[in-house]
Amino acid sequence: MSPPTHVGPYPLRGVIGSGGMGIVYLAHDPAIDRAVAIKTIHRRLLESGGDDMSVAARFRVEAKAAGRLTHRNIVSIYQFGEDNDFAYIVMEYVAGRNLRDYVQPPRKLEVPQVLCVMMQLLDGLHYAHERGIVHRDIKPANLLIADDGRLKITDFGIARTESSNLTRANSVVGSPGYIAPEQYTNREIDRRVDVFSAGVLLYRMLSGTTPFVGTDDAIMYKIVYEPHKPLSEVTNDASLKPFDAVLDRALAKDPAQRYPNAMAMRSALQALATETLPEVLPADIVLAPVVESLEPSLPVPTLRHLSDMPGPSAPIVPTVPDTERNAAAHPKSLPVTVPPSIPTPTGWDTAALAEVERELAQHVGAVARVMVRRAARGLSTLAEVRHAVASAITDIEARERFLARAGVPPTQSAVSAGRASGSQVSRAEGAASSGVPMREGDVDKAAAALLSSLGPIARVVAKRCAAKSNTREQFVASVMEQLAPTVDARRVQADLWRALG
Repeated sequence: MSPPTHVGPYPLRGVIGSGGMGIVYLAHDPAIDRAVAIKTIHRRLLESGGDDMSVAARFRVEAKAAGRLTHRNIVSIYQFGEDNDFAYIVMEYVAGRNLRDYVQPPRKLEVPQVLCVMMQLLDGLHYAHERGIVHRDIKPANLLIADDGRLKITDFGIARTESSNLTRANSVVGSPGYIAPEQYTNREIDRRVDVFSAGVLLYRMLSGTTPFVGTDDAIMYKIVYEPHKPLSEVTNDASLKPFDAVLDRALAKDPAQRYPNAMAMRSALQALATETLPEVLPADIVLAPVVESLEPSLPVPTLRHLSDMPGPSAPIVPTVPDTERNAAAHPKSLPVTVPPSIPTPTGWDTAALAEVERELAQHVGAVARVMVRRAARGLSTLAEVRHAVASAITDIEARERFLARAGVPPTQSAVSAGRASGSQVSRAEGAASSGVPMREGDVDKAAAALLSSLGPIARVVAKRCAAKSNTREQFVASVMEQLAPTVDARRVQADLWRALG
């Protein structure tokens, strides 16, 4: 199929890159005679409906959220439109590259340049926050450096406004390694999640690595429970010691201990500057933009490919951290997020599993895809898969409806466990206190019981606590030690004994 020559009234001049919902084009605005960038999504995706985290919902959020912002450090949105084939967002064309290209080894910014980037970022974030918009996905790939050295924040596809609630409980949005602890533990979020991400970015630019690295589960656990290593220790550079205090506060686990807003963090960094900081990055280090020409041979992704493509507004699930992926990223790549790391198990129909994932996601959020695909390994029927993941649904009636969709009645054990009375819980606690050994399957049961209180990090906590426990009593005690002050400890303890009993 030949590439389009126009989107709406805009003639196309080139391809800037591919996104999670379509292609981002370089185009010409004939009315004002200027270059613009156009992010497209096929109309059929807009009409697909369904999940409130659909690509269509995220596309509209981006248009509405960023469209309210006019700031020198934020990419401007000009128009949201539709034609016969596409819905599209017309935005400011930033001739430049994303920040990832500036911090990818062997490239590294000097301290004054890092501070220059941070001043601009925090200026833009403060402006957005004061207008009720929290970005929630600050990372190098979502920050552009224009050809004049100015930083521009882009990709508001998962932004949250004070008057909306696009995501549901137990869902995780953001990029692994940059997500604030409260985004993993289902606590209320506010502008301080962007302050945390800004702290991760500062650490990354000064050290070459993020403060939290490892597998998906390891990153979640470290962000919620483990302190980061001091920057000066990681770099073995005493000149960076003054940044440790700033990072300690920006990366605080408790939002109340963090900088209350972006400007407070900006002031702290400004105080560390030993020379006058430039307003923009110097011209001698600015990278030239790269745009791919439109040619007849250029392939145009099909609808199916568009829905699977990673991109700046793709749904975010825990994946490989920014520091460990795209080591040889092509310079013309747009900000992208790698797709989920759990492929469709061999022999399974993707569409069939996707239906189960969509249903389960209504109850547990973004982690549903990982849960279903892991469960499908070694199983042969959808009914078996449903039974394997149903325990994650804490509402008994919803669990029964979920199981009934497979044409199989819910297991008696699942129902009775969910309906355990207070006296049953007490008896289970008494049995455990005598030192009942850990049993096979206890981790899975506990992870499901903890999901409603701890969110997607539940399995990580269960596995780690089980690894150092011989009895169920020790296991429950270990879990209780991990709980944040805001978590209802009595409820968690009761849920655990109910599941294990």
